[in-house]
Amino acid sequence: MALSLLSTMYIQRMIWKLSVCGIFCLFSIAIQAQEADVQKDFEKAKAEMKQNSNDESPDYIKAGSLLERVVEKDPGNAEAWYFYGYAIDRYNSSEGETMIQVQLPLTIKASEAFEKCLQLSKDKYTGDLLLLDPHTKILTVWGTQAWYYIYQNKKDSAVWCMQQADQRGGVNRVTLNYFRQVMNECSKGAYLFTSGDMYFYYTLFLQLTERYRNDLNCIDLNLLNVTWYPDWLQKKNIMSFTWTLEKLKNIDLLRWDKQPVTIYNENKTYPDTAITWVLKPTLDNKFLIRSNRLLLDFLKLNAFEKPVFFAGDVPQDMNLYLDAFLQSKGLTYKLATDTGSYNLNQLVERLKKLSTISTDTKTYLNNRDNIQVLNNYRFAYTTAAIIAAGNGNREMAVSLLETAERKYPEQVLPFFADATKQWFVQLKLKIIRGEKID
Repeated sequence: MALSLLSTMYIQRMIWKLSVCGIFCLFSIAIQAQEADVQKDFEKAKAEMKQNSNDESPDYIKAGSLLERVVEKDPGNAEAWYFYGYAIDRYNSSEGETMIQVQLPLTIKASEAFEKCLQLSKDKYTGDLLLLDPHTKILTVWGTQAWYYIYQNKKDSAVWCMQQADQRGGVNRVTLNYFRQVMNECSKGAYLFTSGDMYFYYTLFLQLTERYRNDLNCIDLNLLNVTWYPDWLQKKNIMSFTWTLEKLKNIDLLRWDKQPVTIYNENKTYPDTAITWVLKPTLDNKFLIRSNRLLLDFLKLNAFEKPVFFAGDVPQDMNLYLDAFLQSKGLTYKLATDTGSYNLNQLVERLKKLSTISTDTKTYLNNRDNIQVLNNYRFAYTTAAIIAAGNGNREMAVSLLETAERKYPEQVLPFFADATKQWFVQLKLKIIRGEKID
């Protein structure tokens, strides 16, 4: 009888264990299925965000909805927060044409997503990138919101936006100092033409929050392709064009054959009367794009009356292939009429004034965009070295490259890419051997 009772209790205990095990197995299966669904949603959202063909643009509402579910179910996923911030930002303004229509609640939400991404990443995001680092995205979402207010003539609100970018982690002091030096190379009242979000928003930050070099006219070449920006520049008497405001909006691609172009000089302090160069098509070997046409028109009207500078990394097709008339000032190039008056010693003295990079805090290394921009310090020296080598002064050229190595060692300023490092090494070897530099 006792044995029968013990057997019954044993059987009951086993049934209970099996039932509990079954419940846990069901939970485990459900959790695994849920995790699989979350990962599937994430991959779908990423694929949608990367959809940027000519025929189909990303559906930011679809991607945002998927990502919202992902971050809700997997809140510790830094990469999901990064893509979620991008989806909100792109929904708020997907292109330069719509950036003056952004909404503050969406700007805040996008910024908070990027901030969450950095918090989870311990300030150094290493996940998949769409384009910009999350630090830079915090700067750009608030910078875009600032431009909304600038366009509405609400300067105080624009200043507040840039302060938000700073307080939320979008502004790095080492990088800010770089842009301060870029602006400082420009003459009083000059035009500084730049390309890219880092230049556009860091110069805006300096002029709005620090009132630094407000005499400069900082112009983003990419935004000349949209309609509202050149229109605003002309209305504010910052830039002039030969077209009326109505015709300016309709300026588009122009069929263009490689041909000589002349800009006449009306500034009597310059020795030459004009510059002439061959302007090639900038798109598909057939066209000049809108920004090319506007820049060329402005340069002809300006006629060297006001100094013109280009940031050192503006691509050739954006500066109209004016290389023969651009004199390096370090981090910038100045448009000049007399190419024969290049003063290499003056450039070398300018390079000596370029700041070293403070290693008191190495947070600048947490943002890949910072590293790319800061490498322009190194390129300023290579430009001078190439000029020196071209003048037959190999000793000075080698000395300049060695100075760059000492001033910006790789442990302080990593090369942005291995190919860049190899190019620098090969350049030095060519100069030492006396080989021709392409």
